[in-house]
Amino acid sequence: MRTYQSGEMGMILAGIGWLMLVVTGARAGDGPDPIFEKPVPVTMAELAKQTTAGVSAVEVNDYAPGHYAGALTPSPPHADMNPRKAVIISWKDQPQRFVFSHEASYCPYLELPNGAAMCGQFFEGNLGEAELMNNMGRKEKNSFVDVIQSGPERVWIRWTYFAVNMNDDTQPRLRGTEDYFADSNGLVLRRMTYTSLMPDAVVGFSTMPVELFGVAPVGSTLKDLFPQDSEHGDYLTHVVLDLYSDRRYEIYWDEKGGVRRVGDDATLEAISRSLGSALVLVFRQGLLFTVLGDASGFPVGRNQLIDHCTPGAVGGAGWGAARWDHWPIGWLNSQTSHWKPGSPYAYSFGSVGQFFVPEGKWIKSVGFAKDWLELCKDMELNRWSERRVSYALLGSATGWDEVRRIGRSWLDKGKACAKPESIADLK
Repeated sequence: MRTYQSGEMGMILAGIGWLMLVVTGARAGDGPDPIFEKPVPVTMAELAKQTTAGVSAVEVNDYAPGHYAGALTPSPPHADMNPRKAVIISWKDQPQRFVFSHEASYCPYLELPNGAAMCGQFFEGNLGEAELMNNMGRKEKNSFVDVIQSGPERVWIRWTYFAVNMNDDTQPRLRGTEDYFADSNGLVLRRMTYTSLMPDAVVGFSTMPVELFGVAPVGSTLKDLFPQDSEHGDYLTHVVLDLYSDRRYEIYWDEKGGVRRVGDDATLEAISRSLGSALVLVFRQGLLFTVLGDASGFPVGRNQLIDHCTPGAVGGAGWGAARWDHWPIGWLNSQTSHWKPGSPYAYSFGSVGQFFVPEGKWIKSVGFAKDWLELCKDMELNRWSERRVSYALLGSATGWDEVRRIGRSWLDKGKACAKPESIADLK
């Protein structure tokens, strides 16, 4: 048996380490930032003066969603401690930013310069019994973020939250753990999973990890935010895009609260059965999209996309052109406060979403509060969903071909799309 000199052994170990980097696709420096003291939070004005070589995450102490300039006191109803605390991801060559705002329960959103934004929501508890868009969900103990990597090649933020009832948070229903990897090219990979804290109860589980909500800045109207249809005069707000065919499902809103769709229930079902889809908010300032598919942990046989806007759409809530101003500004302890013109707050709007369903089944009744309530009682589905680790790709684009190219290129990587480095070559 040969013995090695210390120098020889060092060279061998170095070679093995280099080989492991090549084989696994990892990058030198992966892992938490090698720091011994957390950076001091800065102001939004100071952040505006900073530059980054690629992408960076910075904590600020005076952010407010949707260009809101009013007071965020008292607390409650606003977030505890400092409601203006936020972690903001910025890019060197991209106009958008990715925001974890304490006032918005840290539920992250991709924000355009005009304040319009896309939010993918969270694991909302079954039966709608527990969530985060309320006073309890805004507490720091129930929702918090940690900066693991701050850039400049990659940012890694971990968001941990407890889905709680709006009136009592003494017994959280589940714990969500979501990791967000932002690459220097402007794309964000979302990794999501949860653990039930009430494993014998229906309300301790979730079957809806992705619910696409929008954020509208203070005082904005549909005309300000969305492109107008020249024939009908209404506004294109949402699109569900099949990445593997030419199918599209479009939703239009008008100023009187009316909703029109181009595409029917069969179209949306067919897109749900596709290997991949993109849920898109069609802002005038840019297309904001979320991509999900079979390869990223949304199996074709258990995936249902739902239109919550159009009254009568199969499985949807039938909200119409719904707008609410209880989130992202938490000015009262409520999960429902309808926006009215003249509201001083930024507001949110719904929604197209995704549900996990039992293999071969479908939510069919109009209004998800009907057979969805029965579906929530399926404990096999609940325990299956708890074991899942799912991935979605978030980004901004200037055209539909770009959305399709990016989304399909990512999903075509197969299981490798779960790796943070999978998004590095997409733009």
